[in-house]
Amino acid sequence: MTKASNTKPIVSRVENLEWFNTMPGEKMAIRLHSNLVGGTLSIIEARVPALMGPPKHIHNEREETFEILEGTFRFQCGDEDFIATPGTTVTVPRGLPHVWANVGTETGRLLFIFTPGGIDDFFKEISKHSLEAIVDVAADNDTIIMGPPLLQTQ
Repeated sequence: MTKASNTKPIVSRVENLEWFNTMPGEKMAIRLHSNLVGGTLSIIEARVPALMGPPKHIHNEREETFEILEGTFRFQCGDEDFIATPGTTVTVPRGLPHVWANVGTETGRLLFIFTPGGIDDFFKEISKHSLEAIVDVAADNDTIIMGPPLLQTQ
């Protein structure tokens, strides 16, 4: 990894975020792109509709930390199954299979923090591909899809 060359604070304001679509109804914005901090981390905000979440997956090269901002999310991380509400932080170690879903009745919000970063642009690619093609795109971005979403109603 390269050392960040920026010697000033990086300020990301909600009014300046560029939101993009991922899965139907889901929107994301990159809060901190890893290229601004020498690849050390990536921070992404997601607005997730009720009863939605990604397929079960694993990251072998990075930890993924979730910060729940709004809503109620169910997580399965390895053998653990639990509910996370606002104020909850969940860190998934590298190599641990995990899946989550918004089990609330309204759109939820959460932050994803990847350490190290470098996965930022993958999320912009999701909406450009069919569900079948996403498997290959995901694998190219340290996201190995291992199973279906937590909620089968998607």
